[in-house]
Amino acid sequence: MRILLDRVYKGAGYVAGAFIVLIALMILAQIIGRWIGVIVPSTEDFAGYFLAASSFLALAYTFKQGGHIRVTLLVGHFRASARNLFLIFALAVFALIIGYGAYYTSALVIESWQFGELSQGYIAVPIWIPQTPMAAGLIIFFVALIDELIFVLRGGVPAFLELED
Repeated sequence: MRILLDRVYKGAGYVAGAFIVLIALMILAQIIGRWIGVIVPSTEDFAGYFLAASSFLALAYTFKQGGHIRVTLLVGHFRASARNLFLIFALAVFALIIGYGAYYTSALVIESWQFGELSQGYIAVPIWIPQTPMAAGLIIFFVALIDELIFVLRGGVPAFLELED
């Protein structure tokens, strides 16, 4: 199970990176289009969709790599026993918040699909398509938080603390 979860986190990170490359390609297409007098429609819309997708899909991978702003400034002031309790509390609260966001973002995707909502840009896109990577990223991040919480409850040291040593 550990290998599968690590692959999911890393895979989401790679997909996030691919979306960043797509943003660069969209901007490049727009620049070249302007040089040759061709309008590339909705590049700003698609770049925004790709930015949201890359941001949300990178959450779990970044968390597991220790790249998020963390509570380590506070953790350093606690003794070992209090530190573990604080980490468990922080991970549990954060998991609840992200779980709430994942649930309602997923509900928003389903609602957008059911109502057939379209974007307002030059190219009308079913809005559930750019919303789906947001929901997927939050779900994967929620799983990563629960994964880390269970690991800490079993007495392990969180990945983000190991990286600081």
